Amino acid sequence: MRLVTPQLVVGENDAFINDALDRKKYGETLLNLIVNSSDELVISLDGKWGEGKTTFIKMWQGLLSKADIPNIYIDAFANDYVDDAFVSIVSAIASYAESHVNNNHQQKIDELKEKAKKVGCQLLSWSTRLGIRSATLGIIKDSDIDALSEIKGDFSKSLSDVVGNFIEDRINSHAKNTALIKSFRETLSDLPSKLSKDNNKPLVVIIDELDRCKPTFAVEVIETTKHLFSVKHVVFVLVMNKAQIEESIRSVYGVIDAHTYLQKFINLETRLPKLTVEGNFSDLSKYVRKLIDVHELQTFDVHGNIHKCLESTATHFDLTLRQLEKVLTYITIFYSTSHENQFKLVPIIVFLSVVKVINPQLFEKLLIQKISYTELSKDLKLSEFDNNRENSDKFKWIVQWLKSCLLNDQELHELPVEDRQQILERSSTLWQQNAINKENIIPHYAQQLSMFLVT
Repeated sequence: MRLVTPQLVVGENDAFINDALDRKKYGETLLNLIVNSSDELVISLDGKWGEGKTTFIKMWQGLLSKADIPNIYIDAFANDYVDDAFVSIVSAIASYAESHVNNNHQQKIDELKEKAKKVGCQLLSWSTRLGIRSATLGIIKDSDIDALSEIKGDFSKSLSDVVGNFIEDRINSHAKNTALIKSFRETLSDLPSKLSKDNNKPLVVIIDELDRCKPTFAVEVIETTKHLFSVKHVVFVLVMNKAQIEESIRSVYGVIDAHTYLQKFINLETRLPKLTVEGNFSDLSKYVRKLIDVHELQTFDVHGNIHKCLESTATHFDLTLRQLEKVLTYITIFYSTSHENQFKLVPIIVFLSVVKVINPQLFEKLLIQKISYTELSKDLKLSEFDNNRENSDKFKWIVQWLKSCLLNDQELHELPVEDRQQILERSSTLWQQNAINKENIIPHYAQQLSMFLVT
């Protein structure tokens, strides 16, 4: 058995060949959009943590490359230690260009780097001397000049003439700096024609992991992208958890309308598609099936109980794909550390594996038998079912087993007679067939699962 879910391999000839969620059509739609647009585009790709955004983007890059569309991948989280969004982005573009153009166009790259250096120095000068972020300093509208004049006076009175004089210098150099920014953007806009064979493909810059960055850097990346890098023939795709980015904006700017503010920097928003229909065609069902194969658990899932239990539990708790991977690792650990003849109650094994991932504190209480069924049901909303969903019936079956293992005498006595009788019959069956008391099952399984921590 394989304990760890392996990295997805992007096929050389077909990037989506290992795509378990059938997202190739969505990738082709997104590709067609950017190829057929002549606008300055900044697109946000929204998805919750663990829903497979990075996996999709890696496959989509393969699709772009096959279509001869130059593309760059930037891991924002890996660069936020630099604390300078402009440098991070322009360095990635220059590095890619140097490795993908012939010597005839080296002059264009040198020109871009030289202009970027001047822009970067100007931004750094402002942010260092005023102690403020540099993302938007190079984009000062004419209408802002009067406001700057007023700020100059305020600074001079409250701080020092040095700051006031500096702002005055900035006002006087406004035209020069505006020309510098314009020249840099024109050079950048001309670069993609040197990167593709037919000179008519845009450069696609993908910035991933924004929601994992510290708030100041994440916001600066978004602002810098729009103000300095958003030009014709260059398309930016910002991969993010939108809700988290809006929290970052509020962290930086305080109580503002973060949704409206974010829209100022993004032309188009799109969401990672998620198929939630019931049955074998939902994303959850397809991914659970793939993970069972990957972890080589087929021999232990002869009747499909692992698949059915995990699909229904994942639906109830709305697990992400990343969470599913961790759950499957725990299930694999349980089976790989079990004796061949050990009694394995699948609904309880699956449930405990899920709880260990989504709520470690509750798992610990189950381990040391410090929680009643009533408390567990309240914390995890076990009694809330959507009767219109097929998976509800499967999850109800799991809940019945939980009741059989957890209900104390008082809780059992309060149940309707029919429910109480069913639970007593299950308990009797466990003892007769496996010589095991119902109250020992959950702590025993939890102990086995608690020996390892999946990170």
